[in-house]
Parts: sequence; C-alpha cells; structure tokens
Amino acid sequence: MKKIALLVFMLAGFATLQSCTIDEYYEDNGTYSQVFELPNETLSKQEDAYTLSATWDFTTPLYDSDNVLVYRWQGNSWTLIPVSYPLGGSDMVKYDYDFTRYDVKVYFSANFPVNELSDAEYNEFVYRQTFRVVVVPGGFQQKMNYSDYNATIKALGLENTPVKTLQLKKK
Repeated sequence: MKKIALLVFMLAGFATLQSCTIDEYYEDNGTYSQVFELPNETLSKQEDAYTLSATWDFTTPLYDSDNVLVYRWQGNSWTLIPVSYPLGGSDMVKYDYDFTRYDVKVYFSANFPVNELSDAEYNEFVYRQTFRVVVVPGGFQQKMNYSDYNATIKALGLENTPVKTLQLKKK
C-alpha cells in the first residue's frame, strides 16, 4: 500500500512540475535595431580633472532589454569602445560610455589631467569626434564579435538603413 501511495504521490508531483512553464517573448511592436550618428562633437563637459564627456538624448526611449554599442570614427574605420590609446611613456587616454533608456554618454579620460593634452592630442581625441551608436534589441539572438562595425550592421539588417542623428544634450 505504501508503494502505491508513493507512486501516486510521485506521479502527481511530476504532473505538477510539467504544468509549470515559463515562456518569454520579445515583442518589438514595430521597433527595430537602429543606428545613430553623433557627428563632429567636442567632448566638452568636464567631469573631473581627468575626464571629459558629452551626452546625447535618444529620440524615443529604448526598451529595458535593449543594448547599446558605441563606435568611434578613426579616419578610415569604426572602432568599438571602450578603447585605450598609448601616448608615449606611461601616458594613456581612453574612451568609454554608458547609457540609459533615454540617453548615451561618451567619456574621454586620461591618466593625467586633460588640460595637459597637447594641441595635437586634443584635436585627435577630443575635438570634433564622430561616434555611431547602434541599438541592439534585447531579442537579438545571434552570437557574434561586435568589434566589426560593418558585420554588426549587416547582422542587424541595417546596411541600407539611413543613419539618424542625435542631438547633443543641453548642459
């Protein structure tokens, strides 16, 4: 009798576990991957002695599940940030970014006070920089190396999509 009761209890337990399923769906409601350009901007907001930044507002809020990639134009190609550049000796500069549903902020920082940049370094790294922001939907499932801008755009189906421009956030 105990074996039958144990068997019935186990079957009831398995049936209960089988009825619990969780389905997650990504519904984009007509939105899609997007590319924005931040053209010829100077990173001019002083965060501290070592960091400058600039912030741009998205035209519409992103979904919580979306991800953002930022690329910097380097004269002949797009480079994914974060990225660092040695200047000689122990001096180094780097770019980084963060984002919210409403905006994206790009940081330029150095391991020395940024007011000590030479004119050439300032012109190369701070003045009139061009960035591209790629919004990757949370439901995008393809595993890939995002460091190649052109491959990323192609995988997201954006190679023939016009690039939108974001406006610099007012201080």
